[in-house]
Amino acid sequence: MGVDRAPTLSSGLVASSVQRSSPLSGRRAAPLVLASASPRRVALLRELGFEPEVEPADIDDGALVLGETDARDVAPALAYFKARRVASRRRARGATEAWILAADTVCERDGAVLGKPEDSTDAREMIRSLANRAHGVVTGWCLSGPNGACRVGRDVATIVIGEIEPSELERFIALDLWRGKAGGYNLPEVVARGWPVRCEGDPQTVVGLPARRLAPLLKDALAGRLGDDSDA
Repeated sequence: MGVDRAPTLSSGLVASSVQRSSPLSGRRAAPLVLASASPRRVALLRELGFEPEVEPADIDDGALVLGETDARDVAPALAYFKARRVASRRRARGATEAWILAADTVCERDGAVLGKPEDSTDAREMIRSLANRAHGVVTGWCLSGPNGACRVGRDVATIVIGEIEPSELERFIALDLWRGKAGGYNLPEVVARGWPVRCEGDPQTVVGLPARRLAPLLKDALAGRLGDDSDA
């Protein structure tokens, strides 16, 4: 079986790579499918009036060996492959054509990619390594549609975490609040818990999807207007 090659991203915070497709005028509007089981991403989309179908890609990010790879490229590449996986699966079962939105979020510390902790020990060490310093958070996204239309991009934010009390960190670990989260934490949760955190950039990017920024693109796609060469 051949392997899809992800579109190449140009430099900068956001890039788009496209394969032209004709507008879907005269056809039933394709639905929006979110290729993620993340309740945070679902909530972000619903807050903006979107009601996506949810179909996780079921790709184990932790099983991937990334090597010396720039975090700014890892996230959009993973999002691309997640979107392609769901699209392929839907075609195989004859599902309705859809706009498939996938996303992936990684943390970056000194150039190294930090994904989701494997266990509580990994989570503790990961969070400790992020305290008293800044680190980057990259969310890559891919919107794949009927007839091969595709947009890929990324957004980057910087998070500065101060000193975390050891007792608070242990409570956080014991409650499993690190589980399933890039870098071992979720921004709104730790802010609510009183962690000394500052976000430079879009907080939605840190949560997992720059939904407000993507809203015009999603509206154009669902209205059948996506397919020109404009940037995402």
